[in-house]
Amino acid sequence: MIHFNEVPITPETLCRDVVELCKEPGEGDCYLSEAWRGSERVVGEGERMMEVLLQWGQQRGEVRYLLHHRRAPAQEAGR
Repeated sequence: MIHFNEVPITPETLCRDVVELCKEPGEGDCYLSEAWRGSERVVGEGERMMEVLLQWGQQRGEVRYLLHHRRAPAQEAGR
């Protein structure tokens, strides 16, 4: 089942803030990724979401953000 959450973003909002707002209470490891035209990238916990969104420019509306209910892949987790 797919759920959609709308999360208010400020210049100070970090990816970890978004994950905390979207995951279930008491749920363990989760991570956020951005998907665009068949490619997907893990968003680092410390990335500022406003900056991530602004980098997409006019293509911002084509990008989807996905909450994964597991630990982030090791090679991306440190970003």
